[in-house]
Amino acid sequence: SSGTATWMFFDVYNARLFAKSLPLPLDFLSDDEPLTLELCYLKAISTDIFIEGANKVLPKTLTTTLQSEVNRLHESYQPVQPDDCYVLEYTPQIGTQLKLNNHTVFSSQIDGFKEVYFGVWLGENPLSESLKSSLLFPAY
Repeated sequence: SSGTATWMFFDVYNARLFAKSLPLPLDFLSDDEPLTLELCYLKAISTDIFIEGANKVLPKTLTTTLQSEVNRLHESYQPVQPDDCYVLEYTPQIGTQLKLNNHTVFSSQIDGFKEVYFGVWLGENPLSESLKSSLLFPAY
């Protein structure tokens, strides 16, 4: 499925969600389900914008371990230019990886990290409800 993230009338990135099975199971954010989210940027974005956006929607209380992993991921962010793509990928055998233009910049095998960080786009309090709906409930 796919959608476009818009902020103040400007398209910021195109998103695509890849899953092993469709429709997605109810527990698609569990550590049992492979999931890939691709974000390809239409505008230049600085690292502080990534972090600020994520922090607005991440859970306010996390375990020390999960907060440490969030901090590590935030430290791995790099600014993007138009046509750059970040891919957030989870596979049960490998864990969660963040790739920028096919280069791994972050990796974590911490249980529950997938749910926390994919939740930025797909959780109960996403960055964009309309993008979440486009990704989870595509119109065929």
